[in-house]
Amino acid sequence: MTTEKISYANEAALIATDLIEAKQHDDKASLLREGVNKKIVKLNKDKVVIGRYNVCAVATAFVDTLVQGGSAKKTAQNYLSLFKDAVKTGKPVLDWGGVRGGKSRKDAKGAKATTPKQLADKLATAYRDSDFETFVTDLQASFQNDEISTLLEGIQSYLESEGIELK
Repeated sequence: MTTEKISYANEAALIATDLIEAKQHDDKASLLREGVNKKIVKLNKDKVVIGRYNVCAVATAFVDTLVQGGSAKKTAQNYLSLFKDAVKTGKPVLDWGGVRGGKSRKDAKGAKATTPKQLADKLATAYRDSDFETFVTDLQASFQNDEISTLLEGIQSYLESEGIELK
């Protein structure tokens, strides 16, 4: 066996080791999220009301702990919106990272733009997102490869795959 083949075999083993570790982290993350959602349901059953940051001790503790753990304050406050809605409804949070532009899930799926400026503002928020260019490139490729028949169909499919209810 040549040195090159041994080196590639070693590299393959290192890759497999990294994949094993990644899977273990994914498994642990899933367990932690399940635990979080069980605690949210308990808070809902106990009729806990989450108020505003710097006014409500529960909200402040939630945000401050996230910030102390390394989250940006804006991100922590976005998470607070999700947390507050989840405790209010008793429904689990399926995606903590799905909020963009500082809006809660309720806001993101809710109000329709009533003026061209409001629609432009919503589109600008999406455009400024770091993942928007990749999304549009993938959407365009799906359309050109006849995987979707219209861009609107592609957007709808994406939103539904992310758990967004459109109707």
